[in-house]
Amino acid sequence: MEKLAFEASDPSTDAGSFPDVSDGDAFEEVSDRFPAGTFVEIRRNGISAFGVVIFTLLLDRRWLVHSITSRGELWAHQEHDVQYQIEDFASKSLMEKCGILAEPDNGEQMDARVEVLKLLRSFEKRFEVAIHSAVEKARALDFYNLVAHEDPKTWGQITIQEAAEKLFSSRSVTPMEKLATQTYLMEDGVHYLATQRRYLKKQIFWVRPREEVEVIEAVHRLSLANDPALDTFAAKARALVLASRQRAKESFGEPPSRHPVEGLELSENDKIILKFLRASLQVMRHIQIDPFTVPLAQIIKKTGLYDLEIYDDSSVYQLLTEMGVLAPWQETVTRGDAPREQRDNVTLSPAVSTPLLPDPLGPEDFYNRDMVDTLRHDFGDTPVYIIDDWGAEELDDGVSVERIPSDSEHVWLHVHIADPSTLLPPTHRISRDAFRMSSSSYLIDRTIRMLPEDAGFHQFSLGQNPGQPDKVLTFSSKVNMQGDIVDYQVRPALIRNVRTMKYDVLDAALGIDHSAARYPFGNAPSSQKPLDTSSIDPASLENLKLLEQVTRRMLRARVRVGAVTLTLPQVELEFSHRPLPDDILGTSSLTPFAFRGFPDISYAVQNIRENGARLVVSESMRAACRVASRFFRDRGIPALRRSVGQMQSEHVGGVEALLDTRDEDGYVDYYTSVTKCVSAPTARYVTTPGAHSLLGVPEGEGYVKVTSPLRRFGDLFAHWQIKHALLAAKGDKPSPVLWPEEWLEAFGYELETRELDVKRAERIQHEYWAHLFLKRWIEDPSTGSRANDPTRDLVGRLVTTPNLNTRTRDNNCQVYIPALALKGVLVDLPVELQLGLGEEVNVKPKQIRLGARPMLDLTLR
Repeated sequence: MEKLAFEASDPSTDAGSFPDVSDGDAFEEVSDRFPAGTFVEIRRNGISAFGVVIFTLLLDRRWLVHSITSRGELWAHQEHDVQYQIEDFASKSLMEKCGILAEPDNGEQMDARVEVLKLLRSFEKRFEVAIHSAVEKARALDFYNLVAHEDPKTWGQITIQEAAEKLFSSRSVTPMEKLATQTYLMEDGVHYLATQRRYLKKQIFWVRPREEVEVIEAVHRLSLANDPALDTFAAKARALVLASRQRAKESFGEPPSRHPVEGLELSENDKIILKFLRASLQVMRHIQIDPFTVPLAQIIKKTGLYDLEIYDDSSVYQLLTEMGVLAPWQETVTRGDAPREQRDNVTLSPAVSTPLLPDPLGPEDFYNRDMVDTLRHDFGDTPVYIIDDWGAEELDDGVSVERIPSDSEHVWLHVHIADPSTLLPPTHRISRDAFRMSSSSYLIDRTIRMLPEDAGFHQFSLGQNPGQPDKVLTFSSKVNMQGDIVDYQVRPALIRNVRTMKYDVLDAALGIDHSAARYPFGNAPSSQKPLDTSSIDPASLENLKLLEQVTRRMLRARVRVGAVTLTLPQVELEFSHRPLPDDILGTSSLTPFAFRGFPDISYAVQNIRENGARLVVSESMRAACRVASRFFRDRGIPALRRSVGQMQSEHVGGVEALLDTRDEDGYVDYYTSVTKCVSAPTARYVTTPGAHSLLGVPEGEGYVKVTSPLRRFGDLFAHWQIKHALLAAKGDKPSPVLWPEEWLEAFGYELETRELDVKRAERIQHEYWAHLFLKRWIEDPSTGSRANDPTRDLVGRLVTTPNLNTRTRDNNCQVYIPALALKGVLVDLPVELQLGLGEEVNVKPKQIRLGARPMLDLTLR
């Protein structure tokens, strides 16, 4: 039973992998291969076990680790189930005798596995002593009060190493003692919370604020005693929910508004219960026992309004929105409590003396002059084209093309990037804050900028100061007729002749049809923005046609060396009024309000394919990133390169078959990768010029992101490195290296983790609004009078194979619905039904769950 519970699939965390169109990065988490003989502690669904890795294989596009446990069972698990490892626990020679099959094939393999079991059981006996010691010492030290933050509202943070040193009173703790410390913390979910991302590498726990612990313990006491206070709260909640449901029907088509609730009085116990429910919405991995689960189920059931199979964060979210504590349009991932402040494990102060900082600067000091003023190349009257969407907020790149009169076989492609490092040094407080954010967040309902609007950085958005030159960093590629980059230049520059235009206007001028978005629920815009191409003069049109030709050659040159783009329809959501004002949201006081109406949102499905104007911009930006990497490579400067290793498949010839299906621009249907079981390693930062297989960037060239310094910290960081190198070459500084490689590796890991957190929040928020739109469509009182309902004939395609989920006791799998561009979980599957990857099935919505992990449950129709 323990093994069955462990192996149960969990759709909320066991997400299928979908391509990141914007970056060409296929996956999120860093993958780790565990060599045979590695001791592992594995955790999932509240179950933990010790094991020794026997073998690892690629199955359904994922690496599946097979470990033998102390019971002699072979457990298959994913790499992210491993929470602790001890390398070389069993010798290589012993593991080679164990075989690579689920069952031993002969006596030698059986004997070898028995020897591994002996090692494991001996370890477990010693571990029991260590964990008993850890628990006793924690009790004696009053460990939580020792490590909790002094501010009762603030989360603390502690590493396993730090905790073990405190518990065992030694700086030289053993792997056994560290594992015992981790186990102690893992088992105490009331006080400690394992970090969500990359725990195995970081080994960090959050220490709950004292106030939150008091709330959890108070509600646990109420729950254990079945205190009448729970019934009192449930009665008030029931009245609020029923009134809210009636109000939602009456005001379905109204604009959103918030109103006070008259006559409601909340007792202290009511407020504590609300705090408990709100705190339960924080995301917690299923490697720990959730301290909220039992009481929240008890509370929700007492309202008598929810008959649910599982009581989880989506249940709490539904209750709090229907009570009016949260607005019906208020997601909790980006609008939750203040983010927990991570430790800064890196400092941005340069490790060497640099001409970038000739004078001492404090944390509030900007540059008082342009440090590379004498190096700037003046592009004079060269027209620079800034091409973007209608609603673009930060214009940080422009392109120009330069013909070579004496050489008709080559042209120069210049990519001009905004230069906020003209004002901002790495020593400034804003730089530190930007690193913590890692990037701007472009959310459905608002934008959270990396660089503050009130600090003057808007001046670096290109074309914002008519009559004044824009200061830029320019990355130039000399391109031949085959689309290869044969030479390059990187220069600080001035551009004076900026021409701003929109993607679809340029497409119209070029005579290129761009694929129109589909509006499956209707409400397509009655009229498109006017496509007036008269502002594009004949000379500019010739330049832009040449740019389109050059960038297409460059794209096809990358395709020749293996570039591939997986295509999948994407949801595009748009608010009629953005940003969403705070005065129509719930408040941190958790006071219930009466909400009416809903924001006006459009739902479109777009087939993403770069063509015409978008190709010009995207391929130009890729060229700049390749040039930046060459710049660093040729000067021996370590830099953060985005790297993706070679694609892989468990089918012989699977990768080659996938590449053979590409069209001339490298596009291939995403489902082809699914049916051929092809996947790509995780994109990661490396300091050497590694390959990016999805972009067709070869080993030895590399790819450094430099094109968005207004909204990505890594790009801004690279600009500082480039300026230091250029100044060092002009002066008497012998080394162009501003930050050493070892430091850069640690910095890159921290930056990457923070970037993934931002991407995750953006993705979940996007999924929330898409799911919420669909939920309202289904619940709309006018449903019966609709002539068109896209939910009646949905077709899904499998992206994972069916698996048993013991939490819900059903077979399920993940599917993608192209008509809605949504992922869903197909539940209640008959055990005897055989379905394969990529197979189409007719589906219908069963339920939509919101909260920290939006989810669409589907059934067969």
